Amino acid sequence: MAERLLDRRIDRRQTTPGFSEIGVQLKHLQYLVALAKERHFGRAASALAISQSALSQAIQHLEKHFSTPIVLRHQSGFQGFTREGEAILSWARQSLADHDRLLNASQHDNDTELKGSLRLALSPVAMSITSLLTAPFAERYPGITISVLCKTMPEIERGLKEFEYDVGVTYLDGITLGGLRPYTLYDENYYLLVPKDHFLSDRTSIDWAEVGELPLCLLSPNLHNRIIIDRIFSSVGVTPKAVIETNCSLGLFAHMRTGNWLTIVPHSYFYLLGDWLFIRSIPIVNPATTATIGLVIHERDPISPNVRAFVEVAQEALIGKQLDRYRT
Repeated sequence: MAERLLDRRIDRRQTTPGFSEIGVQLKHLQYLVALAKERHFGRAASALAISQSALSQAIQHLEKHFSTPIVLRHQSGFQGFTREGEAILSWARQSLADHDRLLNASQHDNDTELKGSLRLALSPVAMSITSLLTAPFAERYPGITISVLCKTMPEIERGLKEFEYDVGVTYLDGITLGGLRPYTLYDENYYLLVPKDHFLSDRTSIDWAEVGELPLCLLSPNLHNRIIIDRIFSSVGVTPKAVIETNCSLGLFAHMRTGNWLTIVPHSYFYLLGDWLFIRSIPIVNPATTATIGLVIHERDPISPNVRAFVEVAQEALIGKQLDRYRT
């Protein structure tokens, strides 16, 4: 309903005399999106490097343009968006994304070299293979600046839908929102990491049920890697002894190094661990489970040249085969 109302108002504005006098500028849309991100007038103004009054005036300009309230205000400040405001916000995000795409496309038409920026959002586990993606891309397209952020799966989904990120790298089985296009990169397997002098270090495999009885340091319960691991433990009727939980992979390695706790990691971590002499990795079996990591982009046509180029490079990289070289 709100979207249809917005469409009618846009059509009416485009045919109304004097439309250009109060026309929307690109900066007005940028201000609106910044307010949605910060959900606070003061923080949004600070992020935009403008005064709070300038931000308020820009929002009022949009409300005048569309002849409808956009922001819910209270004495305490920002309270959210009206129903029409949510529709206008969605349109603003799409318009800004289309502007950037067309700008990059026009630059590409005049220059054979891609330029601009690319914003990547990766799940914590996927951060271990970041350079396998970014290095070949940066070598082929040196004119593109790459931003890499570590985000949870819900943050990646929301950021893609709201055009904050261009590409996500995460577990494909956890995608819940529509309108996102997946590309498979590799299937991860799971290993128990132990210090080299641990009594389990000579084992060639170990069952999940047995691992569940060990003192473990695991990733936080809200991270999808942990959700997968807990699901596997549940399938064999075991509740793991997660003595320590962390949202940082370095925390896993640090606690495992002491010998007091062990940890479970996907085989993609071996790309970072290399030949660390103090670590032994043991495949966890019964069941031998895998989970698929892949790229996720916004489902739109056409895809921006930079995103299309990144997807092509990522598929050519054959990440799965590269990671197999680091299995121990």
